[in-house]
Order: sequence, then C-alpha cells, then structure tokens
Amino acid sequence: MTGPGGCGGHEGIGEELRVLALAALDRVDPVLARLRAGPVTDAPEACASCPVCAIIAALRGERPELAVRLAEHAAGLVAVLRTALLEGAEGGTASGAEPDPAADRPPPRRVQRIPVERRTS
Repeated sequence: MTGPGGCGGHEGIGEELRVLALAALDRVDPVLARLRAGPVTDAPEACASCPVCAIIAALRGERPELAVRLAEHAAGLVAVLRTALLEGAEGGTASGAEPDPAADRPPPRRVQRIPVERRTS
C-alpha cells in the first residue's frame, strides 16, 4: 500500500480525468447553446412528448419544445459539473475562501439545571 498519492502506476489519473471531463463539457456547451437559441419549431408529424423523437428532430435541425427544455436543463447540469470539477482542481471552494470549521459543528447545547423537589404527602 502506498501513501496518499495513490499507487505508482496511476499517479495523476484524477487530474487527467478532470481535464478530459472539462474538455467534454466544452464540446457540449455550443450544442446546448444552439438548441436553446431561436424560436421553437414543431413538425406536424412529430411526437410532442417523446424524448427520443425530440432528440431526433433536434438532429434534423428542428427545434421542438421538449428538446429546448432538455437543453436548458442540461446546460444547468453542465454548469454545475464544471463548477464541481474546477473546485476539485483548486482544492477548495469556488470563492477561494477557506471553509470555516466552526460552521460544520453544531451549536453548543445550552442546559439549564432546574432543581426538582418531590413532596411526599
């Protein structure tokens, strides 16, 4: 077993995978931007609710509403993934501030001692 750097045969693979994922996200961004831009077009014979038909119509150059909505949500997912990958590369938070260890701890419990006297009748 090796130290925290991992085994000798796979050193740096995490960084390589991170760079590869960021490159893939860079390629997906223009496609999603093209799908989100412009007016929605519907073909009369196309299915309006099937994701497969919406993707096929988008590949044909049409812009069905479902494909536009899927592209909007996918763009949000891409943004979140990019932020997570960039934060992992920096080893901290996106703002550059160090996380506050006191924020992770629960607040101290406040306990009030109340004397209880039992009366016997």
